[in-house]
Amino acid sequence: MTYENLLVERRGTHGGILWVTFNRPEKLNALSMPMFAELEDLFRTTRKDRSVRVVVITGAGRGFCAGADFSGSAAARSEAPSEPPAIDLEGARLHFRGESEAYIALKRLEVPVIASINGVCVGAGFDLVAHCDMAVASTAARFQVAYVKRGLFADLGGFWSLPKIIGWRKAMEMMMTGRFMGAEEAHGAGLTNYLVAPDQLEAKTMELALAVEAGPPIGQKLGKMLAQKTANMDFESALELSGTALSVTGPSFDRREGVLSFVEKREPRFEGR
Repeated sequence: MTYENLLVERRGTHGGILWVTFNRPEKLNALSMPMFAELEDLFRTTRKDRSVRVVVITGAGRGFCAGADFSGSAAARSEAPSEPPAIDLEGARLHFRGESEAYIALKRLEVPVIASINGVCVGAGFDLVAHCDMAVASTAARFQVAYVKRGLFADLGGFWSLPKIIGWRKAMEMMMTGRFMGAEEAHGAGLTNYLVAPDQLEAKTMELALAVEAGPPIGQKLGKMLAQKTANMDFESALELSGTALSVTGPSFDRREGVLSFVEKREPRFEGR
């Protein structure tokens, strides 16, 4: 897959790691509309590719993502117009759909997604990290719900994901004040799985991605699905759904391989079938 604003490569023992790099370092990887479109296409394509076992998202240069790119828009100009412009509500709604569909496609990914955060991560970038399943951050990272500084709110789903990741009170503070959160504070709040020195970020992310790649894809996908779908279910209903999901894993090759490897005292070799 080749894109203008994304670098995409295969890594891992079996090529099962899809390593995605935002590639607009001169803009601190701010998300332009073409970039949102590329992300949506990439995530939709990846969802149908059973050879992908884990997705890693990171940024080129010194920033992870500086949010949405508003350069050239009316919102970015400091001068006040002589007359208030007509408001194209339908145009704004469709513009937002172009952004939000990329994040919907991200959330629909069945494989685990890891954010590897190398630097500043604000606005839409912070939302994206909150939508990932795991995260590894450099001590150079810092986070901000930048929307509130522009009279907005975390409209690309941060309002939904952040309270679940870092807790209600911390999320509300970030969303109401727009203050920056340092890497250490973010890690302490539960935003990241690991916090490492900048020169160790790629290695630690690869270590985590390789561990995921070595796992059973069917079991991993079902585990992620159940975590998402049962979040608001009562316990007994969740277990009923779990029982149904077990019927998929029971007769699989990976389930048999898991048992055999245990008996034979060796590492399992899962194939996703």
